[in-house]
Amino acid sequence: MTGSGATASGGADAEPSPAGPAKFSWTRPSPWLRAYLVRNYPLRKLLPDHEPVYVSSLLYTMGVLALAGLIVAILSGALIALGGVSFWHTNQFGALMNSIHFWSVQLFFLFMAVHFIFNFFIMAWRGGRGWTWVTGVLCFILGILTSFTGFLMMTNWDSQWIAQQAKDAFNALGIGAVWNVMDAGQQITLHVVFTVVLLIAVVTVHLGLVRRRGVVPPPGAESLVIPDEQLSGTAAAGGETP
Repeated sequence: MTGSGATASGGADAEPSPAGPAKFSWTRPSPWLRAYLVRNYPLRKLLPDHEPVYVSSLLYTMGVLALAGLIVAILSGALIALGGVSFWHTNQFGALMNSIHFWSVQLFFLFMAVHFIFNFFIMAWRGGRGWTWVTGVLCFILGILTSFTGFLMMTNWDSQWIAQQAKDAFNALGIGAVWNVMDAGQQITLHVVFTVVLLIAVVTVHLGLVRRRGVVPPPGAESLVIPDEQLSGTAAAGGETP
């Protein structure tokens, strides 16, 4: 009786309660991680059926448009990287992918800049969204760093001029011996392997925090935010959201 009671009340095979404490484990599937995800990232937040009315504003689509530009840039950049260092200079398909990559990056920065400025003026860090704002700023900084390494690996006169102008600044900072901007091979490795992977990781965290906290309302429109408990219930009932 004692053994069966222990199992029923929360033994080793019991499902962890989202509201209860769970211990972290390095050696077995973590009930702590499962409970954390259930608490903070339920499906009603990750895949919402309804959004507040203010989300239909054009300025609220800038983040999604920036994400679309980033996805196109990553896909076209992957094809360019597979072709090799001079692929975009010697092949028509490579030149096409290079143009798509270049203009998708320009659109990414355009939409991200508008998204950044808009969220600054509506104070997007309100309502416990401080880390959402911080990761967004990191995305902006990493985007600049990623585009810098991309310009350095273009292997044309523009990239040589940019590298020569940056060389003295990097030497003055004391990092020129480690980060040699004149080395195109090093810049390709930094661009394809390091900066892009880091940017994708931070963007993923940023999107997760947006879904966890919800889209920030304009100042004074907090009453239009859909409560968490209504995200799934409204869709099931077929009702209208405010």
